[in-house]
Amino acid sequence: MPPIDPVTGLNRDQRLSSTRGPRCTEPHVVVVGGGLAGLAAAAALADGGCRVTVCEGRRRVGGRAASFDDPAGNPVDACQHVAMGCCTNFLDLCRQAGISAGFRRDRTMWFIAPDNARAECTPSRLLPAPLHLAPLLLGMRHFSLIEKTQLAFGMLRLARLRPAAAARRTAGEWLAGIGQPQSVIRLFWQPVLESALGESIDLVSITAARKVAVDGFLAHRDAADLHVPTLPLGVLFGERLLGWLRQRRVEVKTGMPVTGLELGADGRVAGVRCGGQLIDCDGVVVAVPWRAAGRLLPGMVPVADEQLTASPITAVHLWFDRQIIDVAHAVLIGRVSQWVFRSDAAPDQPGSGYCQVVISASRGLLGGDRDAVVATVVAELREAFPGARDARLIDARVVTDPTAVLSVRPGVDDVRPPATTAVPNLVLAGDWTATGWPSTMEGAVRSGRLAAAALCPALGRPAAHLTPDLPRGLLARIVLGR
Repeated sequence: MPPIDPVTGLNRDQRLSSTRGPRCTEPHVVVVGGGLAGLAAAAALADGGCRVTVCEGRRRVGGRAASFDDPAGNPVDACQHVAMGCCTNFLDLCRQAGISAGFRRDRTMWFIAPDNARAECTPSRLLPAPLHLAPLLLGMRHFSLIEKTQLAFGMLRLARLRPAAAARRTAGEWLAGIGQPQSVIRLFWQPVLESALGESIDLVSITAARKVAVDGFLAHRDAADLHVPTLPLGVLFGERLLGWLRQRRVEVKTGMPVTGLELGADGRVAGVRCGGQLIDCDGVVVAVPWRAAGRLLPGMVPVADEQLTASPITAVHLWFDRQIIDVAHAVLIGRVSQWVFRSDAAPDQPGSGYCQVVISASRGLLGGDRDAVVATVVAELREAFPGARDARLIDARVVTDPTAVLSVRPGVDDVRPPATTAVPNLVLAGDWTATGWPSTMEGAVRSGRLAAAALCPALGRPAAHLTPDLPRGLLARIVLGR
C-alpha cells in the first residue's frame, strides 16, 4: 500500500476524483482563496501562461472586501475600503481589469475638530513633493501656527528616520519622545495613522507609521489622493473582476473549501483536496488568512495570536430619512467616530440618507454594547453636521470584523513569512505575508503578485513583476533621504 502523506492523510490510490484530465503543456496552478490576494495571484499567473483554478470556500469571491444587502435589498459594503494614490499595484490591477471607473478620485480631506471647526485640506498640484503638502498643513484651522510647525518637523524627522533606529518602539512612544504636542498627536497623528493602519497608535510600530508618512503623503504629489469606490465592492470584485478573470480562462470555483494538500514522492505538491475531490496541479498558491493557512499548512505559518495578531474594525451603517452629510467624507477628530462616508446617491434619490462610520482598532468599543455604539455615533454626527439634527434614523447596523487587519506591532515584520516555502511549488499570499506594506488592499495585491513571481520560475514560466512605486522627484529624494 502506498505511504500515507502526513499533510493530507491520503495516498495516491485514495483519490476519489479529479477535476482535471490529462496534463497539457500549460502548468496548472490552484489558488486557494478568492480574496484580493488570490485574485491578484490568479491574474499574474494567467499573464505568465499558467492555467489557473481558484478555489474559494465562500459563495462569493472578494474576501473581506464584501457587500451585504441593505433593508431595501441594495448591496452595501460591509466596511468602507479606500485606496490611495500610492497603491500602485492595486490601481494597476483595477486598470487591467477595467474597473477603475468604479472609483472616484478625491484630493481633498476634510477634518472636523472637536469644536466642529472644519479644515479643508488639499495638496497642491503645482508644488513639488514634499512641498505639495504645505496647503494641506496650512488648511488645518484647528492647529496654531506653532503646532503646524511642530507637526511639519515631526513628519520630516519621521521620514528621515532609519527603520532600525526605532524598530521596537510604537508610534505613540516615538512621537511623544521627540516632543510632538499631545494636541498634534491626538488631532492628527492618531486619526491618520489609525485609519491607515487599522490599529491603535499605541500599538503600531514606528516603522509602519513611517511607511504611511513617506509613501502615503511625502514622496509624491499624487500619493495622498483617495480612490473611493462608487460601486459596491461585491460588484467591483465579486462580479467585474471575477468576470475579467474568467475571460482570461481563469476557472473560479466558489463554495469549494480546500481541506488538504497532497505531496508527491518528490516532495512537491501534486494536488489539493476539496473534501472528497482531488484537483491535480503543478503548483499551489495558498492565499487565505493566517489562521486558515496555519491549519492547512501546520508548521509553515507563524502561530496565530502569539506572533501574528489581528486588529478589529467596526463599521456603523446608518440609514436616515434624508441626506445628512454635506461632504463626501470626513475625518472626525477626538470622537468615537473616526471617518464618515456619505452615500453617492443624489439627495433626491433612494439611498441618499445612508452613511457609514468606520472605527479602527475597535476592540472593547463601548463595552461591546451595540446600542450604545449607535447612539454615540448618531449623537456625534448630529453635533458635527447640522443636516443630521432634524433627520430621522430609520435603521442601523453595526458590523465588526475582529480579524479585519494584521496588527503591525513592533517586531511583526520579523515573523511575517515570505511568499516562498520549503516546498518548491507551494507559495503563500495574503496581506499578512512579508510584502513591506501594512494590511491593506495594496498589500493584498502585492502579495498575490509576489507569490506568482516566486512560483512562475519553478514552473518554467516568466516571473511576474510588481508595479513600481510612484517616482520621487529630486527635491523629495533630497529631503527624504534614501
